[in-house]
Amino acid sequence: MAKTLVPIADGVEEMEAVIIVDTLRRAGWEVSSAGVEAQIVTASRGVRLVPDVAWEIVKPETFDILVIPGGLDGT
Repeated sequence: MAKTLVPIADGVEEMEAVIIVDTLRRAGWEVSSAGVEAQIVTASRGVRLVPDVAWEIVKPETFDILVIPGGLDGT
């Protein structure tokens, strides 16, 4: 099982963040979304997303894969 990190920030594309997290979790992967800025992230269309963890406490070396969702401001 791959341990995956998905950073999310204000302006992220909702579908790119949510669908990848959902699909990988359904496949049995361990996935953590990390909020880069605030506790709650406001995506590109105003949808509010609650990350699993704050970026500042993430230890990148503990993950196998980094998935970066798109978004004009969110990347």
